[in-house]
Amino acid sequence: MQKLTLWLALPLLLLTTQCASLKQNRWLSAHQKELSRLANSNLPAEQKLDGLVQDYIKFMQEDLKFVDPVKGVKYVQKYHSQNRASMEKILRESEKWQGSLNTLDKVALGVRTVQKPYLRDLIDLAPKFKRKYKQYAAVLEVTGKITGGLTKFAGKELF
Repeated sequence: MQKLTLWLALPLLLLTTQCASLKQNRWLSAHQKELSRLANSNLPAEQKLDGLVQDYIKFMQEDLKFVDPVKGVKYVQKYHSQNRASMEKILRESEKWQGSLNTLDKVALGVRTVQKPYLRDLIDLAPKFKRKYKQYAAVLEVTGKITGGLTKFAGKELF
């Protein structure tokens, strides 16, 4: 009876594993499409940065669902390797834009930043993500750039 149960459970386990892998690949594909769209769009730098941060929040939420740290690390590595160029392009444009702001514009940006609807999620998720991956310096470097690019005008330090 136990052998029969095992033989019935094994295909279900394999199917579940494949479904999880397919879901992760769909997530990664969606992130890649969105970040590429943002990086190559004619949107203002602030909107591109908003889109990047919102996508990164979604990515962190997905990744924190991984119980197995090895699978979580693989997911993080795939996300960053697939999206590094788009993220860096958006961040460079954002830095250039923010650098060209006068004092009054910087204050206005700070006010807008603290009112962003996703800021609470970022403040909650970033420290959890940092603790989970503190040994992975490259991940934290990119996460720090993204959160730093947004929060330097909000007066909050996430890391």
